[in-house]
Amino acid sequence: MTVLAFAMVALLALAGLPLFLVLAGFAITGYISTSQSLELFFASNFRPIATSPVFLAIPLFTLAGYLMAESKTPERIVRFSKALVGFFPGGLAIVAVVACAVFTAFTGASGVTIVALGGLLLPALLKDGYGERFSLGLLTTGGSRGLLFPPSLPLIVYAMIAGLAMEGVGTFGQEGREPQAQVQKTEEQEQMDKEIDEMLESDKGEKGAPEKAKIGAQSANKQEEAQPAVPQVTQVSVDKLFVAGALPGAFAIILVFLYAMFASRKAGVSKQKFSLKELWLSFKAIIWEVPVPLIVIVGIYGGFFTAIDASAIVAMYVFIVEVFIYRDIKFSHVPKVFTESMVLVGGILLILMSALSLTNFFIDREVPQSLFQFVKSAIDSKFMFLVVLNIFLLIVGCLMDIFSAIMVVVPMITPIAIHYGIDPVHLGIVFLTNLEIGFSTPPVGVNLFVASLAFRRPVIELYRATLPFLGLSLIALVVITYWPDLSLFLVRLTGVE
Repeated sequence: MTVLAFAMVALLALAGLPLFLVLAGFAITGYISTSQSLELFFASNFRPIATSPVFLAIPLFTLAGYLMAESKTPERIVRFSKALVGFFPGGLAIVAVVACAVFTAFTGASGVTIVALGGLLLPALLKDGYGERFSLGLLTTGGSRGLLFPPSLPLIVYAMIAGLAMEGVGTFGQEGREPQAQVQKTEEQEQMDKEIDEMLESDKGEKGAPEKAKIGAQSANKQEEAQPAVPQVTQVSVDKLFVAGALPGAFAIILVFLYAMFASRKAGVSKQKFSLKELWLSFKAIIWEVPVPLIVIVGIYGGFFTAIDASAIVAMYVFIVEVFIYRDIKFSHVPKVFTESMVLVGGILLILMSALSLTNFFIDREVPQSLFQFVKSAIDSKFMFLVVLNIFLLIVGCLMDIFSAIMVVVPMITPIAIHYGIDPVHLGIVFLTNLEIGFSTPPVGVNLFVASLAFRRPVIELYRATLPFLGLSLIALVVITYWPDLSLFLVRLTGVE
């Protein structure tokens, strides 16, 4: 029966069942097949999300991004960027990359960026003399360029899930190190743990042994005494990831800049004349939106507040600017913007909870431990592990939604990566760089299909258009993977926690 149930879920997935239902279906089938109460399924969903303050940043940053998307912010960004760097060789192409990166960082959705900016930038690029294939490839891959920059939602989700995975590293991590300090809990968290512990005790299998749901912080609480100590590694925080992504993200974009300069010269694109007057006028037009990225960057890098604080400040500031100062969004239209942004948040939440329940089932069945032992016996060097990891993540990136990939894969690979001496913060940047590339990787990268609809071009044409940019991204990936200081230098320099 169990095999038949798994087969049915797989068939429904092929028939187009939404991803969160596929993940939840596999998880529920797994829980039932092991005689566990479905109460554990819902408990494993609820506790890690409800007790994680990091999750508060997701709806707030999403709201800020949607408010900017619904206003005339994209036009102002393009105008100011063009006045600022448009006179460089490949100026408009550079403008397109910067605009896409900024917009994706705030919306967290590459598809939204392609739709919001693509219709504005594609005609402008073609009018300036850039080739159609170059322009299509630039904008299609540009939709995911900002995933390494704050306040990217995938960075927030990775920090949350990697933090949970780190708490369970001691069950099969390196031996002989000092144990990790106990995490202080609130009264509400302790009460929730107590209630779930009671549920676990009452839910016994056929042999009478209590089943263990390895969720939230229970690995650190229950197994720390009997299991090998946790290795000393850098903990994962949103603030660290926001800082760590800056240099790798900038390096990847600089490679595109250089290619854009080459392509503009090859196509004979004329340079735009620099106009101090236009620069001033465009700056005046966008002056109220300039502080938005500064709040995040200066606030976090300077240690003035955390990413969670920044999300609340940015959401309120953008709301005031777009509704009351620029008045791009009528007050009567605000409820619609709120609703649309929270629909996206709800979709993210459904995927997170479904993927997390499946992850918890894998952990309960000791899949990560088995995978760890297999990899440990098959791969004997850090270099080879990173090669295999990149290949695996590139495949995952073009087959799975980015949030599902983080939820399902991160808990499995984090302990293995730590065994090979890879810093979890560096691992996060490598992980998201791979998934960023996967968005535009043929045959099923999601950016390809969004761009096909947005630009009304055959997807096969976009396959060819994206190849040079994927090549540049792979070069960046190799450097980011094998030069960890590129990710960790600013983290160490700023001392951010």
